[in-house]
Amino acid sequence: MVAGFIAGYTARWIKGWKVHKNLRPIMPIFVIPLLTSLIVGFLMIYVIGSPISSLMNSLTNTLKSMSTGNSVVLALIMGAMIAFDMGGPVNKVAFMFAAAMIGEGIATIMGPVAVAICIPPLGMGVATLMNKKKYTKAEQEAGIGAIAMGLIGITEGAIPFAAADPLRVIPSIMTGSAIGAAIAAIGKVGDHALTRWSNSSSSCG
Repeated sequence: MVAGFIAGYTARWIKGWKVHKNLRPIMPIFVIPLLTSLIVGFLMIYVIGSPISSLMNSLTNTLKSMSTGNSVVLALIMGAMIAFDMGGPVNKVAFMFAAAMIGEGIATIMGPVAVAICIPPLGMGVATLMNKKKYTKAEQEAGIGAIAMGLIGITEGAIPFAAADPLRVIPSIMTGSAIGAAIAAIGKVGDHALTRWSNSSSSCG
């Protein structure tokens, strides 16, 4: 996610350079992609990569320290992490931790996580059906797609709504995912199957 932001602004910056007219035709197809890749690669490897890696390791260690504690509290945290960035690094930490626990024979962590994964797209999709007046035609169409993505466990189906109104959407889907995960933990829901769909989090089943 960080690399994406850096790449976008770097490409925009390079695009604004004043270059010789003979270079202009190859700027978008060669110069901009090459320079952007080099700059982003350098920053991720030598500047930003280490702090991000440390943060991810810290989050993973925190989750590990809680794995033998209160399962409901752990589920609340995992659910909120899953919905926070919908497929981003925080989401991935929670998912990979739950996946690692399957390997250890503990399926009752992936169960709540799988529930949390489905809630953001399903919640936003159902909202567009229940109160169409509050959503544009494009958002209603995105809602249908979000429901379909939610049914197969693709959290990213909620991203268009979060991008349009992050201050209201992100806290609401984090709350929904956290509560859903907690309910699953109370019911001791387990998930023994590990399924990946493209860049998404997991499947509901």
